[in-house]
Amino acid sequence: MCEKSRLEPYRKSILIKQIRDFIGVVLVSLALAACSPDAEIQSPGVTDDAILIGSSSALTGHASFLGSQYTLGSKVWFNEVNAAGGVHGRRIDFLTYDDAYEPDKTVANSRRLIAENRVFMLFDYVGTPTSVEIIEMVHDEDIPAFGFLTGAEPLRTPFRPNMFHVRASYYHEAEGAVAFFVDHLGFEKIAVMYQDDAFGLAVLAGVQLSMRKRGLEIIATDSFVRGSLELDRPVDTISKSGAEAVILVGTYSPLAKFIKGVHDAGHRPYFHTVSFVGSRAFARAILEEGVDRSQFDRIIVTQVVPSPYSENLETVREYRAQLAEHFPEATPNFVSLEGYINARVLTRVLSETGRNLSRETMKQTIEGMSRIDIGIGMPLTFGLFDHSGLDDIFYSRLGNNGLFSVFDLPSEEPSEHAVER
Repeated sequence: MCEKSRLEPYRKSILIKQIRDFIGVVLVSLALAACSPDAEIQSPGVTDDAILIGSSSALTGHASFLGSQYTLGSKVWFNEVNAAGGVHGRRIDFLTYDDAYEPDKTVANSRRLIAENRVFMLFDYVGTPTSVEIIEMVHDEDIPAFGFLTGAEPLRTPFRPNMFHVRASYYHEAEGAVAFFVDHLGFEKIAVMYQDDAFGLAVLAGVQLSMRKRGLEIIATDSFVRGSLELDRPVDTISKSGAEAVILVGTYSPLAKFIKGVHDAGHRPYFHTVSFVGSRAFARAILEEGVDRSQFDRIIVTQVVPSPYSENLETVREYRAQLAEHFPEATPNFVSLEGYINARVLTRVLSETGRNLSRETMKQTIEGMSRIDIGIGMPLTFGLFDHSGLDDIFYSRLGNNGLFSVFDLPSEEPSEHAVER
């Protein structure tokens, strides 16, 4: 059963993307042909037997589930690759620093990774407010940064030549949410409650675009401070708005508390949030808050990877088997699956780049990749001016059992084996 959502507004953009990517492939091919295969190329972080990559992510604090699971998923695949001899005889050394989802720490960690550790590239960064703080550094140091756990537009637009994304953007997720509520359910009264930082504003902008192209405006907005659980004001604002659906932006704990607060105020709308929330942690927080189980099916999360329990996708089956082998105490979830997919894409890039590895040759390889099958049911395509590999989203809802499952439109029937446990 196909889990991929098909959103009409993106058909034209996909055609434009294909034309642009074709031009990019031609230009990249010419650039590669101009490089001497015998030239000795040196880059920081590359030795005869290893490639050093570095990450700054939330390993502690209120977003720790996201950082720990994202990097764990990548480690699963790197362990597999290293056990098999690495990539062209080089093992992948993955250095991770904790920033606790605090931008200042992200900047300090990144400087350390580049200047002291001399990593080949940055990888698996988590969050919008953290990642936007390294945009200038990545540009100034001319270092590749690959695989962000954020879909924020400032990391993509204007074009960032050293930043590469595997996942769909928050604009795609916002469009998916509005399409579900407005086009599918027929709602017109949509509110947004968001974390007051770059993350919240990025999703808010996407929702505004999607609403306005349907001739609608957001009925109410309110916000909260990142890391805070002070939610009385936004609960009051949204509860009084009469919203039929509320799009939420933030981490799992405050969003779960907000839902409980709105219910306690006597309002029972639909709720949606984007994939960054971490569905497993979000479900746990909802259970801990004591949210009414009869309302669980009104809690929707858009996802950027398939269900971690899909049986018909080869890469997902391998992810579960390898996770059980390398980290037997871990439970499959959307976040670690995304990290795992990031790592698989990266090692494919490194493999196709060849033994003569440099930052520039790797970037040329990425930009020449088109419609690559990575075993998740949707092809990966980059281009010379397109550094976002995937555009597809999936819908998931919370079941009465406290588990999120993927569902398709328009039938809304849960997909078999699609439960995140």
